[in-house]
Formats: sequence, structure tokens, C-alpha cells
Amino acid sequence: MDTGAKVKKGAGGRKGGGPKKKPVSRSVKAGLQFPVGRIGRYLKKGRYALRVGSGAPVYMAAVLEYLAAEVLELAGNAARDNKKNRIIPRHVLLAVRNDEELGKLLAGVTIAHGSFSKLLLAGRRTQKNAEFERRGLSYDTNETVLKDAFEKHGEIIEVRVICHHVTGKSRGYGFVRFASEAAAISALKEMNSQVLDGRNIRVEYAHKG
Repeated sequence: MDTGAKVKKGAGGRKGGGPKKKPVSRSVKAGLQFPVGRIGRYLKKGRYALRVGSGAPVYMAAVLEYLAAEVLELAGNAARDNKKNRIIPRHVLLAVRNDEELGKLLAGVTIAHGSFSKLLLAGRRTQKNAEFERRGLSYDTNETVLKDAFEKHGEIIEVRVICHHVTGKSRGYGFVRFASEAAAISALKEMNSQVLDGRNIRVEYAHKG
């Protein structure tokens, strides 16, 4: 028996050359879906600080994953409310704007293709004798009046007063579409509950169109 024979070593100096252990990513170790390694690489590449600790990318990945899950859940609810099977940018925008905390966090963010620049103009509901009466725009309010009232907030693309298809009379509500979301937000804040042609109008985002 040759006792001086060398023991064969496998890759990396391991004895016996057994199967390699599958590497486990930091995302798997942290129980996350977002890529911890990639986020850590971007943190170092961006030079946001002199030193990036090993826990920083894990924490940031967890925060980003939580925010993404929240937005997707709310956007899914918005899609279901609008009877859609697919989430589109408008649903994401609805989710952000209708949530107080996300609205504050993303107040200065513009979501591409959200097209959230169309406002619905209608009346306010008032209680009268235990019944609710919904009063809309004044029947004297036409598209010229609406444009004059809202154009100070930004460029207007379209103004429509919805009329009865037979009589041609106003049905008491209409739409104003702005060229930008910022103009629509300004008009929403300034014009909601204001008096127009003797009526208190309600201004809100149009969910369709």
C-alpha cells in the first residue's frame, strides 16, 4: 500500500472534488425579491457617501420593495374599480393621488403617460328634507365661460359641456382637459367649491377619457 500517495483535491482546494454548493444571493438571505447586490453597486457607484455599509443596500431594497408592493396593490384596486384587467399608468397615478402618505411622498413626481389632466365639473350634493339633491353646473354655463374661468391655471386642450342629445340643453356637468398635470392640480385646488354662474361647483379628477 502506497501511503505516500497524494489525496486528490477538487476545485478550490477541497478534498474529494465533491459537488459545489450553490451560491446564495444576499436577496435570498434577506428574504427579498429586489436585488440587494445591484442596489449596493449603484449606491457605491453614485458616491452618495464616503462609505456604504453592508446593511445599507439590504435596508434600501426592503424599503423599495415595500413601496412597490403598496403602489401595485392600490393600482390593482384602481384597475378593478375601473373594470380593467391590466394596470396602466393612470391606475398607478390614481393609487398615488388617492393615498395620503404616498401623495405626500410623491408630490413632486410626474408619472409618464398618466394623462391625469382631465377634470370633471359638476354640482355639489346638498341635504334638503332628509333627501339629497344633486345640483350641477348652471344651465347658463357654456364652454366659453368654463374656458375663461379655468384658463388662468394653465393651457387648456379641451372644454366640453355635456348636453342632451335631443334638446341640446346642458345636462349640468362638463369636462376641462389641461395640457399638463400641474395645471390640472392647480385648477383642482383653486376652483373646487367656488361659485360659477351662481352655482357651487365640484371639481374632481375624471376617471375616464
